Amino acid sequence: MSINDSQQDPRVQRTRALLRRALMELVTQKSFASLTIQEVTKRAGVNRSTFYLHFIGLHALLEDCVKDLFGQMRLEIYDKANQTRINNIEEYEPFVECVFQHLQRYMDFYRAMLGKGGDPYFSSLFQDLLAELIFDPMREGFTLSVESELILSFFTAGFTGIAKWWLENNLPLPPQTAAQLVTQELLPAYMKLVKG
Repeated sequence: MSINDSQQDPRVQRTRALLRRALMELVTQKSFASLTIQEVTKRAGVNRSTFYLHFIGLHALLEDCVKDLFGQMRLEIYDKANQTRINNIEEYEPFVECVFQHLQRYMDFYRAMLGKGGDPYFSSLFQDLLAELIFDPMREGFTLSVESELILSFFTAGFTGIAKWWLENNLPLPPQTAAQLVTQELLPAYMKLVKG
C-alpha cells in the first residue's frame, strides 16, 4: 500500500481523527508540554505502536491537527470567496468573520494552545497558516519587497495577538463585530503599506 493509498484508507483517517480529537481535548486540561503519547493514545483508544504508524511524536500530531483545522477554515473561507467578488477592503469582512467563528467553535483548544500553557511551535505554525490564509491572498498582484514581508509579519503577529486576546477574554465581542473592527481599522492600513 502506497503512502497516498494509506492516507485515503478510512481506517487511517479514523485513527488520525481519534488522535487529533484526543490531543485537542487533553490540551484543555493540561499544558501541551506536560502531555505524553501514552495519555493521548489512551484517550484516543489506540495503542502506542499505532500512534507511531502515523506520527513521529506529539509535535507531528499537533501539526496535523492544526493543518486539519486550518483546512476546515480554508474551505469555509473559499466557499464564501466563490460567492463574492472582492472590489474593496470591506468585502474581506466575511472572510475575517470566518476566522473568528472558527476560533469560537474551537475556543477551548485555541485558548489553551495560544495561552500561557500553550506551545511556541503552535503559535508560530498558527501565525504562518494565518498569513497564508488571510494576508497572502490580499497581496496578490503586488511585487513584494523586503519591507512588504516585514509588514506582513507585523500584521500577522498582530492578528495572532488579537485572536489570543479575544479568546483569553472570553470572546468579549461577537465574531461579526470583531471582524468588522479588524476589517475597517486594520486591513486598510495593511493594504496601504503593502501597495505603498
